[in-house]
Amino acid sequence: MFTSEENLRVVQMVARYQSITAAAERLNKVPSAISYTVRKLEETLGVQLFTRKGCYIELTHTGEYFINHSKSILDDLEALKRNVALVHSGVEPEFTIAVNNIVPRTVIVDFVCEFERAFPSCQLTVQQEVYNGCWDALYANRAALVIGAPHSVPQADGVTGVPLGTLDWTFVVGDGHPLASIDRPLLNSELRRYCAVCIRDTAVDFQSMHAWLLEGQKALFVPDFATAMALVRRNLAIGCVPAHVAKSLGGEGIVTRAVRDEKHSTRLFLAWRTEGLGDVGRWCIDYLSRPSVKSWLCGELPDEDIS
Repeated sequence: MFTSEENLRVVQMVARYQSITAAAERLNKVPSAISYTVRKLEETLGVQLFTRKGCYIELTHTGEYFINHSKSILDDLEALKRNVALVHSGVEPEFTIAVNNIVPRTVIVDFVCEFERAFPSCQLTVQQEVYNGCWDALYANRAALVIGAPHSVPQADGVTGVPLGTLDWTFVVGDGHPLASIDRPLLNSELRRYCAVCIRDTAVDFQSMHAWLLEGQKALFVPDFATAMALVRRNLAIGCVPAHVAKSLGGEGIVTRAVRDEKHSTRLFLAWRTEGLGDVGRWCIDYLSRPSVKSWLCGELPDEDIS
């Protein structure tokens, strides 16, 4: 009996108003029915939840514990009802998206804002991955959709994708670095002498990759491009960064240089798991496949929107 949702709500109402009569009025029941429910619940539990003081009742210490924890149970039941209704209607109750770290963040913020307006009841998780970690997250089922997965869609059942475009890279050094004064394309033999700043690939099962690192060159691994550019500015390291990052985080203290072996543009893909795709996933694919959004995801942002 005490697991009945209705009985839990009755006891919650009695505790709120400290009155059988008041609870009965708000529940449209007779006081005797409310009193019976409380009494039978106490008998079932073998504890006293309330102490009677004339027309009013108060929670015992045990009753306070019961009320607090039964409130959590009722909240979980409400969430379960909402999620069941969402699943039945084709709307995923939860959705996880992996985003390549080279994708501009302003676009992702705009996307999340639109997502929340479209699906306020869906629990969205946006997680960052680096290079092949994007594919890893998708194939390991840690994400239902990936924004900006690199190079090409691996051949496998249950996963599909569409190209977003290509993202350009820029080679940067600090303005006080020895390479900054060389006004010609830099050779690999010159670049290899200096530390390259890198962000470690998050891949576990897929082959790990680096945005730019020459064979035999020392790597300095950092968590993000802001840290990378700060170290370049301090002349501690050199490296290739997305062109939109160089534009937004460059400026004073940073110079761009041509290199003999330029880093090719990276092809980016929007990829997703086809199994279990519902209204949320289809909306995301439609939104992120818009031509303007695809170009922004590849770094072609207006000056005021670059991030």
